[in-house]
Amino acid sequence: MIFVARNTTNSGTSTSECFMPLNDFLSPGMKPMPHCHFEFSDSSCLVSNPVVSVVMPTYNHGRYLREAIDGVVSQQTSFPFELIIGDDCSTDGTREIALEYQKLRPDIIRVLTADTRVGMHENDARIFSAVRAPYMAFCEGDDYWDRTDKLTRQVAILESHPQASLVCSSWRIVSDSGIVLDPDALGLDRIRPHCLDLHDVLRGHVKTVTVCARTAVIQKALRESPLCKLGRYPFGDAPLWVEASRAGDCICLPHEYATYRLSRDSVTRPRDLMGVYRFIAAASEFDRDVLGLYELRQGDGLAASVRIQATRKRLRALAFLGEASKVREEITWLLRLGAKVRLRDYLLYAASIVSQPGTLGETSRRWALVAWHSVAHRRVPTMPRNERAQRTSHLAKETL
Repeated sequence: MIFVARNTTNSGTSTSECFMPLNDFLSPGMKPMPHCHFEFSDSSCLVSNPVVSVVMPTYNHGRYLREAIDGVVSQQTSFPFELIIGDDCSTDGTREIALEYQKLRPDIIRVLTADTRVGMHENDARIFSAVRAPYMAFCEGDDYWDRTDKLTRQVAILESHPQASLVCSSWRIVSDSGIVLDPDALGLDRIRPHCLDLHDVLRGHVKTVTVCARTAVIQKALRESPLCKLGRYPFGDAPLWVEASRAGDCICLPHEYATYRLSRDSVTRPRDLMGVYRFIAAASEFDRDVLGLYELRQGDGLAASVRIQATRKRLRALAFLGEASKVREEITWLLRLGAKVRLRDYLLYAASIVSQPGTLGETSRRWALVAWHSVAHRRVPTMPRNERAQRTSHLAKETL
């Protein structure tokens, strides 16, 4: 694979070639990545030895990108860092905004882009391959950091705790328009930092926008973990945090250092309701896969319970999608895990048979889901604050 790196300077543009074995990260069955990408950066003034590489994947985030970039470049540190923005051929001016900032801060910002959209996984892969620093921080183009001491605080912990694989924090949740839905998503005791384990990771307590991790841990996970093969799941961050929790301590700061935005087109909140259930099915399979590989500190009893819950959640999501053959597989999974198959499970299987895609029942299934989803959404404001925010961010997942 040849990737063309274009270095922009005030005197013009120079082009060079480099080789990056990103196909090593592909899952079996995925097509090789033949795409070339371009890097816009100024080698004459770009930091030479950054301590942190901040990675910012983005696609059509024009409405939010300035806030995301401002949160990174405003960091007050005693060490150099870089920001790598990976634009996946956006059509809303995202690339132009990224290049505008690159010209303003050529000492920090590098922009990776291409003439063809490659998708989330390949975009992430080319950003990760460009990292030069021993630590990596993450901020997607529709999220942002709140505090200017975020990197300083997190790097200090990583430097003083060699056993730590990553440092994260609590976070705020805001709506697409910026309305605060939850000022403190985790609500932890603020007296001291907390150490998170694998169970905490599976419960979603590590939010990507808050993470600063050791690059070596991330690279090893991408290279060796079966969970991290690109394309296996419709998300790439959770497998990394699972492997990080296995590689060392995951230290969580109890204050909110970043903001997670519930943007309209995020992976976890697609506009297409069927897309929501496809995501739930994949996320549930991921939870079950993880606990098939690794043990929970709390014991086999909890692990078995979580695997069964994940299987039931996946079964229901697949039934709502009308995928009868896969629902039957989940019933087999329940029996394999020693769980009792309930009447409801069989009814969902029967419903999936008569409402498979292409049948007369498909339209009725879709209308019923839309109606039920609307009723569930109207109930959200009556819930306690933390539960309401969690359900708002993953509504369909929580109402299954």
